[in-house]
Amino acid sequence: MTLQTVSSLVVPETFSRWLDSRGLIYQLLIDFFGRKPSLSLVAQWSRNRQMSIAAEMTEGGRELKRYLCSQEPGELPKVCEKENLEYKRLMNEGAVGSFVPREAAQLGRSEEFCNVLSDVYASAGIVFKKCSGEADDHIAIELEFMAVLHERMLFNSFSVRSAMELLEIQETFLEEHLLRWTPQFCDRLNAATDSKLYLGLSHMLEEFLPQDLQMLRAWKSSLENNAAAMA
Repeated sequence: MTLQTVSSLVVPETFSRWLDSRGLIYQLLIDFFGRKPSLSLVAQWSRNRQMSIAAEMTEGGRELKRYLCSQEPGELPKVCEKENLEYKRLMNEGAVGSFVPREAAQLGRSEEFCNVLSDVYASAGIVFKKCSGEADDHIAIELEFMAVLHERMLFNSFSVRSAMELLEIQETFLEEHLLRWTPQFCDRLNAATDSKLYLGLSHMLEEFLPQDLQMLRAWKSSLENNAAAMA
């Protein structure tokens, strides 16, 4: 079996493609849920070769890939203008009935709930620079938390123990936050729009997060088994 080395940790081939792709998927979701789809943003992702590979992990990713890659260069300004207006319509809180891209709103929690998330981020040593004043429970901020932890897990020099700690934080955050409210978020987004861009993103999000949790659990089990075998 081919092995890939990431820092001091040896990663079985079974997990290497997932690790190569998951950070890219989180970043794409952050970009499109966190800001208006500018011409440069659409062009960047429609031409990204690694994204083309990562998109194959979900049907929603394939939908998004087909949509972004099918646009003629001359049509991109018109496409971006249309999707820009849709972003403003969807992401302005309260603009589309009960559709709001925040955990507290989806689960009926109070504004003080953001303090809980702020503590979660701080305990992991992460502080966000919020250019647009996003709340701590905004979909883009929660996804960025996962992306930052992924980057730390891959590119810092770590032991198996520290890898396990970062892995467990991500597993817990998916279980206790993202996967508790994004299914409802995606259902409401699907009902609120006919945009191929935002439907593709929604389908990608609802497929990818459960897959990501499953892979985190499998990798954790693999690390635990390896550690036990070496004990």
